[in-house]
Amino acid sequence: MGMTELSIPLEVSSTSPPPTRGKTHYFSGTGCVIEYPDRRDVFIGGSLIGTFSREDVAMRNMLIVTAARSEGAILKKLATGFGVSAKTVTSIRQRFEQGGIDEIVRPPARKRKLTPKLKEQLYKLFDQGLTIDEAVKRVRKRISRELAGRAHKQWADERKARLRAEEERKRELSRQLSFEDHLVVENKPLRKSTTRRSTPKTVEEPQDELGFERSVVRGGGYVQHVGSWIMLAMMQAFMFYAYAEKLRANAAEGLLDKGKQFVTAAALRVALDVVAISLIIGENSVEGVRRVATSSAPTLLRHQRAPSPSWARRVLGRYAESVADVLHMVQAAFLVQLNEQQSEQRSVYYVDNHLRPYTGKFTVRKGWRMQDKRARPGVSDYWVHDQDGRPVMRADSPEHESLVAWLRPIGEALRASLRHEEHPVLLVFDRAGAHAVAMSDLRDAGFEFVTYERKPYTMLPASAFTESVQIGNERYDYCEAAQKNLGKGRGRIRRICLRSPEGEQFNIIGISSAHAEDLIQYILGRWARQENQFKYGVERWGINQLDGRQVEPYPSDAVIPNPARARLDRSLRLARAAEGEALRQLERLPADSPKRIKYEQDLERARAQQKELEAIRPSVPKKAALEDTELSGKLVKHRRRYKSLIDTLRIALANAETDLAARLAPYLPRATEVKKTLKNLLVAPGSVRLNKNYIAVTLSPACTSTERRAFEAFLDELNQLSLNLPGDRQGRRLSFTLENL
Repeated sequence: MGMTELSIPLEVSSTSPPPTRGKTHYFSGTGCVIEYPDRRDVFIGGSLIGTFSREDVAMRNMLIVTAARSEGAILKKLATGFGVSAKTVTSIRQRFEQGGIDEIVRPPARKRKLTPKLKEQLYKLFDQGLTIDEAVKRVRKRISRELAGRAHKQWADERKARLRAEEERKRELSRQLSFEDHLVVENKPLRKSTTRRSTPKTVEEPQDELGFERSVVRGGGYVQHVGSWIMLAMMQAFMFYAYAEKLRANAAEGLLDKGKQFVTAAALRVALDVVAISLIIGENSVEGVRRVATSSAPTLLRHQRAPSPSWARRVLGRYAESVADVLHMVQAAFLVQLNEQQSEQRSVYYVDNHLRPYTGKFTVRKGWRMQDKRARPGVSDYWVHDQDGRPVMRADSPEHESLVAWLRPIGEALRASLRHEEHPVLLVFDRAGAHAVAMSDLRDAGFEFVTYERKPYTMLPASAFTESVQIGNERYDYCEAAQKNLGKGRGRIRRICLRSPEGEQFNIIGISSAHAEDLIQYILGRWARQENQFKYGVERWGINQLDGRQVEPYPSDAVIPNPARARLDRSLRLARAAEGEALRQLERLPADSPKRIKYEQDLERARAQQKELEAIRPSVPKKAALEDTELSGKLVKHRRRYKSLIDTLRIALANAETDLAARLAPYLPRATEVKKTLKNLLVAPGSVRLNKNYIAVTLSPACTSTERRAFEAFLDELNQLSLNLPGDRQGRRLSFTLENL
């Protein structure tokens, strides 16, 4: 408790001090203590603020705190006036700051002995991970820190002795019995394996998953970042934790027959929680787990202590190797079915590729990055967003395949996730997928799609655009022109010609029974629904993070662009540029200029170099097997499953955030800033209280009065959803409120 204004109901005199019959002690320019045989009077600014006797220690302490806060008070002189030492004054003020008025008005506790009952109580607190100071605060009857420190040392010594005895017991058992007799998974003996011997992996699990009753102070515990529980509860409602646990249990059962251990439910839940919270508070990567390690982390995570980033990576890495791909598709199917329920006629999805650049020490393949206008090392990600801009799924390719190669597989995956196969799926993509082969393939597979037509195409006069559509504040004219012929017997597809407010024409093409205005809105909304989401995903959730650092060799028989040919072509371009520069200079110079000799030599040198390069070029193929190039043994690719798991978590968080933002937006005067405002609530600290059926969370967000009213209405709506936290076996409902001002 911080310093607060003391309200002491004492008689206040507006007159000057009476004639002094005792000794006067001044502690400031306007404050003094008048000492009488039976009492002492305290004056500040000429007014009597209180009187205390030798036996009235409580009143003395309150007056000391009040006098010490007066302007210009000198603590040493104040101590003399009150008849105590300067150390006592300092102690009284510190006790007031820590415990408030109750701490300074109670009589000092008598010294206690370290009784067996008290020792047992302290040992339980130390087992929960509490420090000495925290244990002193938790013990109801006051004890000295010295006594608690003595108990902590005894507890640590006994704990070390138990660990040594346990290690000695295990070593003795290992000397007596063979390895096959001790194959154990989660402390359950297995039948002896008849397969080859293999050491089971060590499970990565926290010491003990704490229940709320052990981790939360019943009187109300202060918890940093407790606002993130809103997002965790929404992910629980979106079935993310349920799917993750179900797949974990299936994988563990499969490994059981092989005599191997797997990640336990407690370890998985804590790892997912701590990584999710680090992303929620804006850390963008698993390394941000260290920012969750506050003093209230045991309550926030319901775990002995905050896990380290390396522990979280090990647990999730082991889990990802078995179930990352399945979890990603299961979550995507859930989101697709959710979108299907909300879409009456068709489900619309935006598909685009996004290069994730790599700047590390390994050699990886390059891909074209449009933002940089050049090829860069990295991995191409193929993202799918729904009509509202929420991410649904992601695929990746270290080979940087074109978007054309992924349209059909992505469409098939989306359709396989539908509850009703006859429900139409409409894909929206840019010119990168507007190739005749890909479009005819989508049409033959029964997919609807819309994209931009590639130039050249016929430019129509302004009079041809007979209809119009309003998109935001802009008006577009359009007409349905003759269908586009895909050529080579592939048939025709629909074509819509648009004229922008600036008078420029561009065409959209596709296959769909939707109205032309709907298709126009779909394609023009692609920038806001997906391109802006890429930018937001990079800044808010860190989708460009490397995450997984482990690599594996690239297949030696893989065909890659030949780096020798790339260097040769670059040298040829430079030689041609040098030839052009020499010709340009010769054209400008007079016939008798002495500089012509230099440029004639440059011209001759550039042409000779071109001749040599052009002679070598036919023997250097554009592509070659990796083993036949200089990158053999150097080219690698990153393992994808761990990154896939973290991105699956990011997708779940992004969907939960979008749902919460949609609920909060109606209560804000500026709905466009809703996600920024929402983040203030999600990172807010607060206090937690428990009862049998509820977990009451009181949040203290940074907000204005307008935002506070919006938060209150938003939390009232949220409480109606009956949310609960993942891992809470009792399934208690969460109840969120704001701290009273």
